[in-house]
Amino acid sequence: MTNRLDEALERLCGTSTEVSGGGDPNHGPMAAEALVRLGRDDVVVSWADRYRRKLDMMPASTLPVTVGTWREALGQISRIADWTAFFRAQLDEAPWRTVFADWIRQLLRGAISAGQHGLIRTAHAIRALEEEETQLRVEELGAALAYWAAYYRELPGIPRFAGSLDFEEALGEVPRLKRGQLKSGMPRELFLNVTDSQSEFTAAVDRAIKPESVDAALSTLTEAGARMYLSGATRHPLVLLHTVTGPAALRLLLPHLPISLHKTALAYVWQAIAAITAMYANGSDVNHDEHAPPSQSEIIERSIATDDPHAIKFAEACIREFSLKPNPVYLEAAHDWATRLFQARKWSDAQLAEAGLAVRF
Repeated sequence: MTNRLDEALERLCGTSTEVSGGGDPNHGPMAAEALVRLGRDDVVVSWADRYRRKLDMMPASTLPVTVGTWREALGQISRIADWTAFFRAQLDEAPWRTVFADWIRQLLRGAISAGQHGLIRTAHAIRALEEEETQLRVEELGAALAYWAAYYRELPGIPRFAGSLDFEEALGEVPRLKRGQLKSGMPRELFLNVTDSQSEFTAAVDRAIKPESVDAALSTLTEAGARMYLSGATRHPLVLLHTVTGPAALRLLLPHLPISLHKTALAYVWQAIAAITAMYANGSDVNHDEHAPPSQSEIIERSIATDDPHAIKFAEACIREFSLKPNPVYLEAAHDWATRLFQARKWSDAQLAEAGLAVRF
Protein backbone atom coordinates (compact mmCIF):
# COMPACT_ATOMS: atom_id res chain seq x y z
CA MET A 1 0.00 0.00 0.00
CA THR A 2 1.52 3.32 -1.01
CA ASN A 3 1.83 6.46 1.06
CA ARG A 4 -1.03 7.93 -0.97
CA LEU A 5 -3.35 6.62 1.73
CA ASP A 6 -1.46 8.59 4.35
CA GLU A 7 -1.71 11.68 2.16
CA ALA A 8 -5.48 11.18 2.01
CA LEU A 9 -5.71 10.56 5.75
CA GLU A 10 -3.75 13.73 6.38
CA ARG A 11 -6.40 15.67 4.43
CA LEU A 12 -9.15 14.08 6.54
CA CYS A 13 -7.41 14.02 9.91
CA GLY A 14 -9.20 15.90 12.69
CA THR A 15 -12.55 16.09 10.93
CA SER A 16 -15.90 15.48 12.57
CA THR A 17 -17.70 12.14 12.52
CA GLU A 18 -20.58 13.50 10.44
CA VAL A 19 -21.02 15.38 7.19
CA SER A 20 -21.77 19.06 7.72
CA GLY A 21 -25.45 19.75 8.33
CA GLY A 22 -26.77 16.33 7.40
CA GLY A 23 -25.97 13.85 10.13
CA ASP A 24 -24.59 11.35 7.63
CA PRO A 25 -21.48 9.51 8.84
CA ASN A 26 -18.06 10.73 7.73
CA HIS A 27 -17.08 8.03 5.25
CA GLY A 28 -13.87 9.74 4.14
CA PRO A 29 -11.20 7.56 5.78
CA MET A 30 -13.11 4.35 5.01
CA ALA A 31 -13.60 5.17 1.34
CA ALA A 32 -9.99 6.34 0.99
CA GLU A 33 -8.72 3.02 2.30
CA ALA A 34 -11.14 1.14 0.02
CA LEU A 35 -9.97 3.11 -3.02
CA VAL A 36 -6.40 2.07 -2.39
CA ARG A 37 -7.51 -1.54 -1.97
CA LEU A 38 -9.23 -1.31 -5.33
CA GLY A 39 -5.91 -0.34 -6.87
CA ARG A 40 -6.88 3.28 -7.41
CA ASP A 41 -4.41 5.08 -5.19
CA ASP A 42 -3.90 7.39 -8.17
CA VAL A 43 -7.21 9.11 -7.36
CA VAL A 44 -7.40 8.77 -3.58
CA VAL A 45 -5.80 12.11 -2.66
CA SER A 46 -7.92 14.17 -5.03
CA TRP A 47 -11.02 12.29 -3.85
CA ALA A 48 -10.17 13.05 -0.21
CA ASP A 49 -9.66 16.73 -1.09
CA ARG A 50 -13.16 16.93 -2.54
CA TYR A 51 -14.76 15.02 0.31
CA ARG A 52 -13.01 17.14 2.93
CA ARG A 53 -15.07 20.14 1.81
CA LYS A 54 -18.17 18.44 3.20
CA LEU A 55 -16.74 18.10 6.70
CA ASP A 56 -16.33 20.30 9.75
CA MET A 57 -13.43 19.97 12.14
CA MET A 58 -13.75 17.97 15.35
CA PRO A 59 -14.51 20.29 18.29
CA ALA A 60 -12.17 20.44 21.28
CA SER A 61 -12.62 18.05 24.18
CA THR A 62 -14.36 19.62 27.16
CA LEU A 63 -14.83 16.84 29.72
CA PRO A 64 -12.15 14.14 29.71
CA VAL A 65 -13.11 10.49 29.47
CA THR A 66 -10.98 8.40 31.83
CA VAL A 67 -10.51 4.73 32.59
CA GLY A 68 -12.67 5.32 35.64
CA THR A 69 -15.51 7.26 33.98
CA TRP A 70 -15.80 5.80 30.47
CA ARG A 71 -18.97 3.82 31.17
CA GLU A 72 -21.01 6.95 31.83
CA ALA A 73 -19.73 8.46 28.58
CA LEU A 74 -20.54 5.38 26.47
CA GLY A 75 -23.20 6.21 23.90
CA GLN A 76 -23.01 9.95 24.50
CA ILE A 77 -22.78 11.34 20.97
CA SER A 78 -22.20 14.85 22.29
CA ARG A 79 -18.94 13.60 23.82
CA ILE A 80 -17.34 12.44 20.60
CA ALA A 81 -14.48 14.93 21.06
CA ASP A 82 -13.89 13.62 24.58
CA TRP A 83 -13.77 10.05 23.31
CA THR A 84 -11.39 11.04 20.52
CA ALA A 85 -9.01 12.61 23.03
CA PHE A 86 -9.30 9.52 25.25
CA PHE A 87 -8.32 7.08 22.50
CA ARG A 88 -5.54 9.37 21.32
CA ALA A 89 -4.06 9.15 24.82
CA GLN A 90 -4.60 5.38 24.99
CA LEU A 91 -2.74 4.89 21.71
CA ASP A 92 0.09 7.14 22.88
CA GLU A 93 0.56 4.89 25.91
CA ALA A 94 0.16 1.40 24.40
CA PRO A 95 0.54 -0.39 21.03
CA TRP A 96 -2.52 -0.21 18.81
CA ARG A 97 -3.03 -3.99 18.95
CA THR A 98 -3.23 -3.82 22.74
CA VAL A 99 -5.71 -0.95 22.71
CA PHE A 100 -7.87 -2.69 20.13
CA ALA A 101 -7.83 -5.97 22.08
CA ASP A 102 -8.80 -4.16 25.28
CA TRP A 103 -11.75 -2.34 23.71
CA ILE A 104 -13.22 -4.67 21.13
CA ARG A 105 -14.78 -6.81 23.88
CA GLN A 106 -16.51 -3.69 25.23
CA LEU A 107 -17.80 -2.55 21.85
CA LEU A 108 -18.85 -5.71 20.00
CA ARG A 109 -22.25 -5.94 21.66
CA GLY A 110 -22.96 -2.58 20.04
CA ALA A 111 -22.26 -3.77 16.50
CA ILE A 112 -25.35 -1.82 15.38
CA SER A 113 -23.84 1.46 16.69
CA ALA A 114 -24.04 4.31 14.14
CA GLY A 115 -25.64 1.92 11.69
CA GLN A 116 -22.59 -0.40 11.94
CA HIS A 117 -20.26 2.42 10.91
CA GLY A 118 -18.25 2.19 14.13
CA LEU A 119 -17.49 -1.42 13.27
CA ILE A 120 -16.88 -0.69 9.59
CA ARG A 121 -14.59 2.28 10.17
CA THR A 122 -12.57 0.31 12.72
CA ALA A 123 -12.15 -2.55 10.25
CA HIS A 124 -10.82 -0.26 7.51
CA ALA A 125 -8.43 1.33 10.01
CA ILE A 126 -7.14 -2.06 11.17
CA ARG A 127 -6.56 -3.25 7.61
CA ALA A 128 -4.55 -0.12 6.84
CA LEU A 129 -2.42 -0.72 9.94
CA GLU A 130 -1.82 -4.32 8.90
CA GLU A 131 -0.08 -3.03 5.78
CA GLU A 132 1.97 -0.32 7.44
CA GLU A 133 2.01 1.25 10.87
CA THR A 134 2.13 5.04 10.58
CA GLN A 135 1.06 7.76 12.98
CA LEU A 136 -1.82 8.82 10.74
CA ARG A 137 -3.16 5.28 10.59
CA VAL A 138 -2.89 4.88 14.35
CA GLU A 139 -4.78 8.16 14.78
CA GLU A 140 -7.46 6.92 12.40
CA LEU A 141 -7.94 3.79 14.50
CA GLY A 142 -8.40 6.02 17.54
CA ALA A 143 -10.98 8.11 15.70
CA ALA A 144 -12.82 4.95 14.63
CA LEU A 145 -12.94 3.51 18.15
CA ALA A 146 -14.05 6.89 19.52
CA TYR A 147 -16.84 6.99 16.95
CA TRP A 148 -18.00 3.52 17.96
CA ALA A 149 -17.93 4.39 21.66
CA ALA A 150 -19.67 7.77 21.40
CA TYR A 151 -22.46 6.42 19.19
CA TYR A 152 -22.72 3.14 21.11
CA ARG A 153 -26.12 1.47 21.13
CA GLU A 154 -27.29 -2.06 21.88
CA LEU A 155 -30.15 -4.07 20.41
CA PRO A 156 -32.43 -6.04 22.73
CA GLY A 157 -31.44 -9.51 23.84
CA ILE A 158 -28.30 -11.58 23.59
CA PRO A 159 -28.26 -13.28 20.17
CA ARG A 160 -27.95 -17.04 20.37
CA PHE A 161 -27.50 -19.48 17.54
CA ALA A 162 -30.28 -21.72 18.81
CA GLY A 163 -32.15 -22.63 15.64
CA SER A 164 -31.79 -24.70 12.48
CA LEU A 165 -31.89 -22.08 9.70
CA ASP A 166 -29.01 -20.71 7.69
CA PHE A 167 -28.77 -16.92 7.51
CA GLU A 168 -30.71 -16.52 4.28
CA GLU A 169 -33.56 -18.66 5.59
CA ALA A 170 -33.44 -16.89 8.96
CA LEU A 171 -33.66 -13.48 7.28
CA GLY A 172 -36.93 -14.62 5.75
CA GLU A 173 -38.26 -15.22 9.26
CA VAL A 174 -37.35 -11.76 10.58
CA PRO A 175 -40.57 -9.74 11.08
CA ARG A 176 -40.91 -6.74 8.75
CA LEU A 177 -41.86 -4.31 11.48
CA LYS A 178 -42.13 -1.24 9.23
CA ARG A 179 -43.59 -2.89 6.14
CA GLY A 180 -45.19 -0.24 3.94
CA GLN A 181 -44.53 2.57 6.40
CA LEU A 182 -42.62 5.79 5.78
CA LYS A 183 -39.16 5.49 7.33
CA SER A 184 -38.12 9.01 8.27
CA GLY A 185 -35.12 9.87 10.39
CA MET A 186 -31.59 8.62 10.80
CA PRO A 187 -31.31 4.86 10.20
CA ARG A 188 -28.99 4.55 13.20
CA GLU A 189 -31.97 5.34 15.45
CA LEU A 190 -34.69 3.55 13.48
CA PHE A 191 -32.89 0.23 13.89
CA LEU A 192 -33.43 0.52 17.62
CA ASN A 193 -37.20 0.44 17.15
CA VAL A 194 -37.04 -3.35 17.22
CA THR A 195 -37.23 -2.92 21.00
CA ASP A 196 -40.96 -2.27 20.50
CA SER A 197 -41.30 -5.88 19.31
CA GLN A 198 -38.50 -7.39 21.35
CA SER A 199 -39.83 -10.91 21.82
CA GLU A 200 -40.77 -11.31 18.16
CA PHE A 201 -37.45 -9.91 16.98
CA THR A 202 -35.21 -11.86 19.36
CA ALA A 203 -37.06 -15.09 18.58
CA ALA A 204 -36.37 -14.56 14.87
CA VAL A 205 -32.70 -13.81 15.54
CA ASP A 206 -32.34 -17.01 17.55
CA ARG A 207 -33.65 -19.16 14.68
CA ALA A 208 -30.24 -19.01 12.99
CA ILE A 209 -28.14 -22.15 13.30
CA LYS A 210 -24.79 -22.19 15.10
CA PRO A 211 -22.19 -22.17 12.34
CA GLU A 212 -19.30 -24.60 12.15
CA SER A 213 -17.17 -22.05 10.29
CA VAL A 214 -17.40 -18.32 10.94
CA ASP A 215 -15.74 -17.53 7.61
CA ALA A 216 -18.27 -19.64 5.72
CA ALA A 217 -21.11 -18.13 7.74
CA LEU A 218 -19.97 -14.62 6.83
CA SER A 219 -20.07 -15.58 3.16
CA THR A 220 -23.60 -16.90 3.59
CA LEU A 221 -24.60 -13.68 5.35
CA THR A 222 -23.04 -11.30 2.81
CA GLU A 223 -24.52 -13.29 -0.07
CA ALA A 224 -27.95 -13.11 1.55
CA GLY A 225 -27.39 -9.40 2.11
CA ALA A 226 -26.53 -8.84 -1.54
CA ARG A 227 -29.70 -10.64 -2.61
CA MET A 228 -31.78 -8.64 -0.14
CA TYR A 229 -30.19 -5.42 -1.38
CA LEU A 230 -31.23 -6.26 -4.94
CA SER A 231 -34.75 -7.26 -3.91
CA GLY A 232 -35.19 -3.93 -2.08
CA ALA A 233 -33.12 -1.65 -4.29
CA THR A 234 -36.16 0.21 -5.59
CA ARG A 235 -37.06 1.22 -2.02
CA HIS A 236 -34.11 1.43 0.38
CA PRO A 237 -30.84 0.65 -1.42
CA LEU A 238 -28.71 3.00 0.71
CA VAL A 239 -29.58 1.26 3.95
CA LEU A 240 -29.72 -2.28 2.60
CA LEU A 241 -26.21 -2.22 1.11
CA HIS A 242 -24.95 -2.26 4.71
CA THR A 243 -26.20 -5.84 5.01
CA VAL A 244 -23.07 -6.62 2.99
CA THR A 245 -20.56 -4.05 4.20
CA GLY A 246 -21.16 -4.77 7.90
CA PRO A 247 -20.41 -8.52 7.83
CA ALA A 248 -17.61 -7.93 5.31
CA ALA A 249 -16.05 -5.55 7.83
CA LEU A 250 -16.18 -8.17 10.56
CA ARG A 251 -14.21 -10.50 8.30
CA LEU A 252 -11.37 -7.96 8.32
CA LEU A 253 -11.33 -7.96 12.12
CA LEU A 254 -11.38 -11.73 12.67
CA PRO A 255 -7.57 -12.18 12.49
CA HIS A 256 -7.26 -9.69 15.36
CA LEU A 257 -9.87 -11.35 17.59
CA PRO A 258 -9.25 -14.37 19.81
CA ILE A 259 -10.85 -17.48 18.34
CA SER A 260 -13.12 -17.67 21.37
CA LEU A 261 -14.69 -14.35 20.35
CA HIS A 262 -15.33 -15.14 16.67
CA LYS A 263 -18.80 -16.61 17.04
CA THR A 264 -19.80 -13.97 19.58
CA ALA A 265 -18.80 -11.25 17.12
CA LEU A 266 -20.69 -13.00 14.33
CA ALA A 267 -23.79 -13.24 16.53
CA TYR A 268 -23.90 -9.50 17.18
CA VAL A 269 -23.31 -8.64 13.54
CA TRP A 270 -26.06 -11.09 12.56
CA GLN A 271 -28.34 -9.38 15.08
CA ALA A 272 -27.52 -6.00 13.48
CA ILE A 273 -28.35 -7.31 9.99
CA ALA A 274 -31.62 -8.71 11.33
CA ALA A 275 -32.48 -5.26 12.72
CA ILE A 276 -31.84 -3.64 9.34
CA THR A 277 -34.06 -6.28 7.77
CA ALA A 278 -36.82 -5.70 10.30
CA MET A 279 -36.88 -1.97 9.66
CA TYR A 280 -36.17 -1.66 5.93
CA ALA A 281 -36.92 -4.90 4.07
CA ASN A 282 -40.56 -4.82 3.02
CA GLY A 283 -40.74 -8.20 1.32
CA SER A 284 -40.75 -11.61 2.92
CA ASP A 285 -38.16 -13.07 0.54
CA VAL A 286 -34.81 -12.14 -0.88
CA ASN A 287 -35.27 -13.29 -4.47
CA HIS A 288 -34.38 -11.25 -7.54
CA ASP A 289 -33.86 -11.67 -11.26
CA GLU A 290 -30.23 -12.47 -11.92
CA HIS A 291 -28.39 -10.89 -14.82
CA ALA A 292 -24.95 -11.37 -16.30
CA PRO A 293 -22.61 -9.43 -14.00
CA PRO A 294 -20.45 -6.62 -15.32
CA SER A 295 -16.68 -6.80 -15.10
CA GLN A 296 -14.95 -5.81 -11.90
CA SER A 297 -13.09 -3.03 -13.68
CA GLU A 298 -16.39 -1.63 -14.94
CA ILE A 299 -17.83 -1.70 -11.42
CA ILE A 300 -14.80 0.09 -10.02
CA GLU A 301 -14.84 2.80 -12.65
CA ARG A 302 -18.58 3.37 -12.37
CA SER A 303 -18.31 3.56 -8.57
CA ILE A 304 -15.49 6.11 -8.73
CA ALA A 305 -17.44 8.12 -11.28
CA THR A 306 -20.25 8.60 -8.77
CA ASP A 307 -17.79 10.24 -6.33
CA ASP A 308 -19.90 8.58 -3.63
CA PRO A 309 -18.12 6.94 -0.68
CA HIS A 310 -20.81 4.29 -0.31
CA ALA A 311 -20.30 3.22 -3.91
CA ILE A 312 -16.55 2.91 -3.39
CA LYS A 313 -16.87 0.98 -0.14
CA PHE A 314 -19.66 -1.25 -1.47
CA ALA A 315 -17.69 -2.07 -4.61
CA GLU A 316 -14.62 -3.01 -2.58
CA ALA A 317 -16.59 -5.17 -0.14
CA CYS A 318 -18.56 -6.93 -2.89
CA ILE A 319 -15.47 -7.62 -5.01
CA ARG A 320 -13.64 -8.94 -1.94
CA GLU A 321 -16.55 -11.20 -0.99
CA PHE A 322 -16.85 -12.36 -4.61
CA SER A 323 -13.18 -13.41 -4.53
CA LEU A 324 -14.02 -15.74 -1.64
CA LYS A 325 -17.33 -17.03 -2.96
CA PRO A 326 -17.69 -16.22 -6.67
CA ASN A 327 -21.42 -15.71 -6.83
CA PRO A 328 -22.32 -13.00 -9.39
CA VAL A 329 -24.91 -11.53 -7.00
CA TYR A 330 -22.10 -9.53 -5.34
CA LEU A 331 -21.02 -7.87 -8.57
CA GLU A 332 -24.61 -7.29 -9.63
CA ALA A 333 -25.38 -5.53 -6.33
CA ALA A 334 -22.32 -3.26 -6.47
CA HIS A 335 -23.04 -2.31 -10.07
CA ASP A 336 -26.69 -1.66 -9.31
CA TRP A 337 -25.91 0.89 -6.57
CA ALA A 338 -23.32 2.73 -8.65
CA THR A 339 -25.65 2.79 -11.66
CA ARG A 340 -28.55 4.17 -9.60
CA LEU A 341 -26.34 6.93 -8.24
CA PHE A 342 -24.91 7.76 -11.63
CA GLN A 343 -28.38 8.03 -13.16
CA ALA A 344 -29.54 10.23 -10.27
CA ARG A 345 -26.59 12.64 -10.25
CA LYS A 346 -28.80 15.62 -11.20
CA TRP A 347 -31.72 14.76 -8.95
CA SER A 348 -32.95 16.96 -6.11
CA ASP A 349 -32.55 15.96 -2.47
CA ALA A 350 -36.25 15.11 -2.34
CA GLN A 351 -35.95 12.83 -5.37
CA LEU A 352 -32.91 11.10 -3.89
CA ALA A 353 -34.74 10.49 -0.62
CA GLU A 354 -37.82 9.19 -2.44
CA ALA A 355 -35.65 6.64 -4.26
CA GLY A 356 -33.87 5.57 -1.09
CA LEU A 357 -30.56 7.01 -2.29
CA ALA A 358 -30.43 9.44 0.64
CA VAL A 359 -31.81 9.50 4.16
CA ARG A 360 -35.32 10.90 4.55
CA PHE A 361 -35.56 13.29 7.50
